[in-house]
Amino acid sequence: MASLAPALEMRGMTKLFAGNTVLNGVSLSAAAGEVCALVGENGAGKSTLMKVLAGVHQPDAGEILLDGQTVRFHRPADALAHGVAMIYQELSLAPHLTVAENIFLGREPISFAPLGIVDRREMNKRAGRMLAGYGFKIDPRAPVSRLSAANRQLVEIARATLEAKRVLVMDEPTSSLTAHETEELFRLIRDLKARGLAIIYISHRLEELKRIADRLTILRDGQVVYAGVWGELSHAEIIRHMAGRELKEIFPARQTQKGAVRLRVEHLTRAGKFADVSFEARAGEVVGIAGLAGAGRTELVEAIFGAVPADSGEIHLDGARLNVRQPDRAVARGLGLLTEDRKRTGLCLNLPLARNLTLANLRALVRGWRLERRREREAAREYIERLHIRPPDPDKTVGRLSGGNQQKVLLARWLFAASQVFLLDEPTRGVDVAARIEIYRAINKLTEAGAAVVMVSSDLPELLGMADRILVMRRGRLVVELDARQTTQEEILRYAAVEEGAQAELEVAVQHFELTSHS
Repeated sequence: MASLAPALEMRGMTKLFAGNTVLNGVSLSAAAGEVCALVGENGAGKSTLMKVLAGVHQPDAGEILLDGQTVRFHRPADALAHGVAMIYQELSLAPHLTVAENIFLGREPISFAPLGIVDRREMNKRAGRMLAGYGFKIDPRAPVSRLSAANRQLVEIARATLEAKRVLVMDEPTSSLTAHETEELFRLIRDLKARGLAIIYISHRLEELKRIADRLTILRDGQVVYAGVWGELSHAEIIRHMAGRELKEIFPARQTQKGAVRLRVEHLTRAGKFADVSFEARAGEVVGIAGLAGAGRTELVEAIFGAVPADSGEIHLDGARLNVRQPDRAVARGLGLLTEDRKRTGLCLNLPLARNLTLANLRALVRGWRLERRREREAAREYIERLHIRPPDPDKTVGRLSGGNQQKVLLARWLFAASQVFLLDEPTRGVDVAARIEIYRAINKLTEAGAAVVMVSSDLPELLGMADRILVMRRGRLVVELDARQTTQEEILRYAAVEEGAQAELEVAVQHFELTSHS
């Protein structure tokens, strides 16, 4: 570590929302040149604590010190002025601007000062150099709206490193990244540590923390339950502190008999995204789909659902052909899609939990021309109880729920719609260990009731633990089907990255997942 003096101290931070205590006397410190890992279940208070540090929220009690001096941030600009920057879990980029414009927003190079004319050529050149130096293969002139979730995350990281002079907060920075991109991020973190930055790193992926963390703070229910040097606790002990209980079984056992084919995809093609994809999913079965970023996994399940058009091919549900250009008919026939990005394409964040949950099946709640609010709340309460959604309030604005509970609301939506084939795209992204287990149990109950599940995931241990078969995609094509009980992470990655030019990514990915499997 570069220094033992705390660059950042947060003392006795307390924050209430509508009378509910979200933070209760939380203290945290980080030295210059140090990574402090901050972990806890969804809803433990991690993001709220960091938003207080970033000036987004004002604390009800407590103080913040930078290099021993008390500071108070009334707005995010105050934090930035003191060299404190944050990479938010909910990305804060302007989608209508280019990559370079987002990176230099508010500090654009000027070619003619009297008129404030922005030197776009210089701005693009600087952004290009920065991105290339970080190993990020992104065109600085590209509109952010056209970037993948992973590339948007990388742009957010690049922008924050410009702003951070003392403290950098990273909230789930690898949730959308491939193994190769994660390695590039870890290299960048090591460079930032060498420059003397204090880094607060929030993550649910404990296996990656051991590679970068110096200290560990664990929150539970808005309070610190452990603070110490990284390595003093085993992963099992960390999880026990996070959950307040023993979690013995990450992937719960599933006892199901495979039944008839519920979903059959034949020669499905969408130009530039995927080509000639064929597979089946049976009742009582979980079919996993693996692949590197850009393999076409998300585009495939979106096309099956009808959210984007396929150019050719056929889809059959329970033996009958499905019109893939009409998602409403797909929903009526029992097909449900849990999207990759729950905030952008899954939830209506400003609507209450009950409306989000019932959105795909409002016709079941309509009498005449009227939506019966009482029946809507009753239906929501039933699924809140079944999936343990917290807080158990049908009127709670869904944007205020934790990530794990938001994901359970989306799963409940398709349960309420009586779906029989579930397309789950990264169903546990940004979700803590305890919430993951609840989602896995819910998936098992679906298959035990005769549903078919197609699960896209970048988390290979998740696919190996949950799937019966794993389909591997590479550059838009389905290249192999593997028995999940017989295959390994390394074999999956070899099929996913075997083409010429992908060897470097393969080696990094294999190294990453070998570390995961030993953790």
